[in-house]
Amino acid sequence: MTRKKNPKGKILIIGGGIANFTDVAKTFTGIIKALKEYKQKLIDNNVRIYVRRGGPNYQEGLKNMKELGKTLGVPIKVFGPEAHMTSIVPMGLGTKQDA
Repeated sequence: MTRKKNPKGKILIIGGGIANFTDVAKTFTGIIKALKEYKQKLIDNNVRIYVRRGGPNYQEGLKNMKELGKTLGVPIKVFGPEAHMTSIVPMGLGTKQDA
């Protein structure tokens, strides 16, 4: 994601289905740590992040990702299980308006 630059920028999609047993908030704790560690490289590569997740503790996990978006300096759009993955990808590609 950060090795080679793309003049158009890059899109990182963090998401998946609706988990049955995975604690989304705990999973996102590790992802948030990694995003903070790579903050400057993400900014330098003009990365935009789209997050979509559902499952146990997803509200807390999504809230934490939204908070990160306010301080990271990288645009982060966050969606819960009400949004389908098939709608997130076109948003990232710019072929559909962001919600």
